[in-house]
Amino acid sequence: MLVSLDIQDFGLIDRQTIDFTSGLNVLTGETGAGKSIVVEALQVALGGRAWAEFIRTGKERARVTAVFDIQPLNMLKEKLQGWGIPLEEDGVLIMARELARNGRNICRINGQVVALSVYREAAQYLVDIHGQHENQSLFNPDRHRDLLDRFGGLWSLRQEVAEIYQKWRDLTSQLEELRRGTRDRLHRRDMLTYQVEEIDRARLSPGEDEALTQERNRLANAEKIAALAGRCYQVLYGGEEGLPAVMDLLGQACRDLQELSRIDPELSSLATTLDGVLFHVEDVARELARYRDGVEFNPGRLQQVEERLSRIRELKRKYGDSVEEILRYREEAAAELELLASSEENAAALEDEINRWEERWQEKAMALSRARRQHARQLEEAVARELLDLEMGRVEFQVLFEDLPQPAPGGRERVEFLISPNPGEPLRPLAKIASGGELSRVMLAMRSILAAVDELPTLVFDEVEAGIGGRTLVAVAEKLADIAGHRQVICVTHAAQIASYARTHFSISKEVQAGQTTTRVRRLDEEGRLLELARMLGGREVDGLARDHARHLLEQARNSLE
Repeated sequence: MLVSLDIQDFGLIDRQTIDFTSGLNVLTGETGAGKSIVVEALQVALGGRAWAEFIRTGKERARVTAVFDIQPLNMLKEKLQGWGIPLEEDGVLIMARELARNGRNICRINGQVVALSVYREAAQYLVDIHGQHENQSLFNPDRHRDLLDRFGGLWSLRQEVAEIYQKWRDLTSQLEELRRGTRDRLHRRDMLTYQVEEIDRARLSPGEDEALTQERNRLANAEKIAALAGRCYQVLYGGEEGLPAVMDLLGQACRDLQELSRIDPELSSLATTLDGVLFHVEDVARELARYRDGVEFNPGRLQQVEERLSRIRELKRKYGDSVEEILRYREEAAAELELLASSEENAAALEDEINRWEERWQEKAMALSRARRQHARQLEEAVARELLDLEMGRVEFQVLFEDLPQPAPGGRERVEFLISPNPGEPLRPLAKIASGGELSRVMLAMRSILAAVDELPTLVFDEVEAGIGGRTLVAVAEKLADIAGHRQVICVTHAAQIASYARTHFSISKEVQAGQTTTRVRRLDEEGRLLELARMLGGREVDGLARDHARHLLEQARNSLE
């Protein structure tokens, strides 16, 4: 509920703090005293339109601060957490707005500067003002469906419809995303298929490029290789012209060293070592002979190897710097192809699932629609009864249903309240036909019906008694008091009958000090209430008769409330 409203340099108010209570709060005062300023200040504090003209003469800025207790408002608290706005442990929410003459204004929630759109959205959970003001919920057809659903106790069913819709919408979005990428996906699939097949046709083996490079070097240099190997063999084993072979020389050296070792045994180890060298040289010569004899002079094979290496180099340019990288790319491409194939299967599965969820939505939405139409008739009858008490018995009220072209989270239809204020006139949207007083009384009738089910904590009625009098005023007062049993109600009124039902009564007056007019707001005690009611009944001259009448109204109101 609204705990307090602090107003600074706004209109005719220099600085004023109004502490409200639960139940029915009434603001009264003579015509022109400034009652509308308080409502306008509250409206600005809730994010309503703000003009530089609101700023007090001689001042550059105006400030309005509304303090709320939001402890039971779980939906609003979730919104605030989503916006990153800190929450107080005691459930206090501070909405503060500052206006400047240059047109700039700053909005703060719990001290944090926020955009005006966020500020206004938060305010929608806090207060509804009914009268000659812009933020009446009955002006917004989107709220009409909410009110009907709360009246009929259909909120849980509506939440089911919304949850099913959201699931359907999420799946539909996934399918749309898949379809948007179909052309790219097909192109990607064709490209990957070609690449995998190209690599597969090459039949690559790990390390193949290195082995082929070595083979190519041997084939390309076969003549030179054979010549060098042959010459080495000749030197080691066959000898050259006029020169003995290395094997012959080593053999002679071994024999001489063995003979020396018999003379001097210390040379035995050298003889053994040289024998080993002779054997190694013999092995080398033998291997060289085998290698020389195995050298292949094969131009055809050399061409094949060159062509194979050229093919591998082409694949390296496309897929990797080595055969291993090419093969790894092939595995990755094949895996992606599997995913693309599964995505096509997923699209078909998604279509089936979307159809199932749409059928579920249709079923639940139809049940909600039937229940809405049933409760709409009950609401029309209930409003008619309430309007009869409020001297609006000739007013026709109707709930209009309009089918929506496609599924929506709120169901199959939009809902709008229509009214015909006079017999013979066509039914029209509420906001386009009703006067301020009529609208306030229609809303009063609605609120009287919905007081126990609506979640909005604070209602403001501005001169709800406009155009009525006599016994109807008492009915209006009783309905306000009844609503105040469930919600905080703030009422600006000229009617003593309504003011007598207040739990908290504020008097608004003007004072002139140092040539400047100032509006003051005072909370009245019992005696003050009696005098104010007497003034409202008797005008400026408060005589004994007016006081007696005022006392009677207070007693009558107390008895009615007990």
